[in-house]
Amino acid sequence: MGNINSGLGTAIPLSQINPLKKTSFSANELISIANRFHREGDLSQAETIFRRILELIPEHPIALHFLGVIALDSDNAEAAIKLISKSTKLAPEYYQAFNNLGNALDAAGKIEEAEETYEQALDIKADYLEAMFNLGIMKRKLRKYDEAEKLFEDYIKIDPTNASTHFELGFSCERQGNRTKAQMCYGVALNIDPKHSLARIGLAGLYQTVGRLKESIEQYDITLSDDKDLTKAINSKGIALRKSGRFEEAIECLMRSYELDRRDTETLNAIASAYQSIGDIDKATYYYTEALRVNPLSEASHKCVLFVILNNYKLSTKELFEIHREVRGPFDKPEFDNKDFLSRDKSLTRKIKVGYISSDFRTHVVAMNVLPLLANHNHDQFEIFLYGQVEFPDEITQLCKGYADHWCSTMQKTDREVADIIEKDEIDILVVLAGRFDENRPIVTTYRPAPIQVSFHDCATSGLKSMDYYFTDSVLHPSNTAELFTEELYRLPYYYQYPVQEGIPEIKDTPALNNDYITFGSFNKPEKIGDSVIELWANVLLAVPNSKLLLKYFNHYDEESMKQRWISRFEKYNIVASRIIFMGNIDDRQSHLALYDLIDIALDPFPFNGATTTFESLSMGVPVVSLLGKHFVDRVAGSIVTHAGYPELAVKTKSEYIECARKLASNYKGLNNMRRTMRNKVFDSKLCDGIPYAENIEKAYRDMWSTWVQTGGYKGK
Repeated sequence: MGNINSGLGTAIPLSQINPLKKTSFSANELISIANRFHREGDLSQAETIFRRILELIPEHPIALHFLGVIALDSDNAEAAIKLISKSTKLAPEYYQAFNNLGNALDAAGKIEEAEETYEQALDIKADYLEAMFNLGIMKRKLRKYDEAEKLFEDYIKIDPTNASTHFELGFSCERQGNRTKAQMCYGVALNIDPKHSLARIGLAGLYQTVGRLKESIEQYDITLSDDKDLTKAINSKGIALRKSGRFEEAIECLMRSYELDRRDTETLNAIASAYQSIGDIDKATYYYTEALRVNPLSEASHKCVLFVILNNYKLSTKELFEIHREVRGPFDKPEFDNKDFLSRDKSLTRKIKVGYISSDFRTHVVAMNVLPLLANHNHDQFEIFLYGQVEFPDEITQLCKGYADHWCSTMQKTDREVADIIEKDEIDILVVLAGRFDENRPIVTTYRPAPIQVSFHDCATSGLKSMDYYFTDSVLHPSNTAELFTEELYRLPYYYQYPVQEGIPEIKDTPALNNDYITFGSFNKPEKIGDSVIELWANVLLAVPNSKLLLKYFNHYDEESMKQRWISRFEKYNIVASRIIFMGNIDDRQSHLALYDLIDIALDPFPFNGATTTFESLSMGVPVVSLLGKHFVDRVAGSIVTHAGYPELAVKTKSEYIECARKLASNYKGLNNMRRTMRNKVFDSKLCDGIPYAENIEKAYRDMWSTWVQTGGYKGK
């Protein structure tokens, strides 16, 4: 709620009067007395006086205004709106009343009306700082960050001493991607008020965003020294500790926040993420589910639940599908199911408008997967629209924009607003990329903005009835697949596509030639390495005498306690500590890829295979042994190695997995020959040829369009 300003002069001292017994005060004197009671917190006495005034002068605008303010202070926003609205009608130049009416509308959740009312206050008095600040807050709430920025800048020109205004300016700049200016604004706010917790948390958050984690944690500690129970700072510090690889400290920190408020979804999700990072899927699932129980419509929570369950090998196909429907079902909007798109040109040969919506049009693995498609679209046949939820654009964003006919930022827009834009653009086929990950927007499809809606690069069903098709291939989903979908499967000749990697390290001999022992390796997320994976990998190590296993994933294995945790898990299956090698954090991509020089054979986890890691491994000449399962997530690596020309690396049973690894490990020379030829074979394969890949997808779009035109509707209608 905004600030309150009475607009009145000095009050008569209350000790000198008993206003309820005197009758000689003027209305203005009574208002001054009542206002003094109000300021000192005696709302009942103040209300009595204002009502006495209205008995004498029923349409007294100041009395109406302050009765409304008292109602607002008593948490009765609707009564406040009614009273103050009457005041503004009686006194249309009463700018303080317009400001407080805006406060009441804000409290009632009527943000757009509050915005308009604050603007009216500024129309009356252009330099009215309180209304200027409050209007800036409304612009921020409405995600109009550019307009908020201007208002806060105008405020600072008049009064540069308000720390909160500098903070709000910084926040608005940060939301627009201007981190440099945001950091400066947070710094100014802290110079004015070193205890301004929001500014310090904002500064710490900026440090965290750019990877300056040590400085970020220091700023959170300063904030917590002033207020040890500030959950926002505790949660943010916990996240920074997790990103620093200090997992035990992170969990301890976050559990303290949990004890303060067990229903805070931000806390619950942060705890779950920390447990997920160390591979404790059961606890991660518990806390994500708790967050979802607190707020069933929390987008962050439902994405996290649907992601983490894919690592749970204990869940059946039916259970996985039922969870997807349970989580996503509340988002279904049957009232939008009957859109007919009657005005749409249904020619089978016309140019089709295709829209891709994603938060990954930036440096991201999904962007790497779709760039060959975007680069090779036939623009004579397809008009390409990109809807980007990209907070911090980079060179990849610019590349994506260059491949498209149209670009639209979806930042600061609701799902309904984005859907309306897509429908206005008359998109024929809307493709949702990686729907359960990051800031992607699958819920947009529930408003049915396009006749045909496709899920692509997601790891399982969207769980949404509004999604029509799911792209896959015959390795990922053979004809007898048991995996369940709300979508209809559309099988491409092959699913994955990667741009040829330029300037990556040269291939070196397989290290076994020098070591005289085999080094297996996995650079996958630790959460993918469950007990069943550890047991199988242990059996591989036991089947290959003297072999070792190298584990690496960012900074996950930097902490000694984490190393011991993983060693103890392998020791349960008779693998001694000396056979496990841990690698620490490597910042740059070249150095990361060069670590493949240290391993002879990569082992793929399950039930959530590696995708990018599988392709990276093949690119560096390292074969990947993969186990084909029953779902997309545990057939991904199998699809990649098969279409790269190595179907023998995709096996069907655990015994075959062990034998495949053993056979590869038994022939150092053969392994080295494979290593020396693998990169060229992969780069010459269909996985790295964007032109036919784009043609396959465009054929799919034509098929989908033809089906929609000829059947007069879409799936589920």
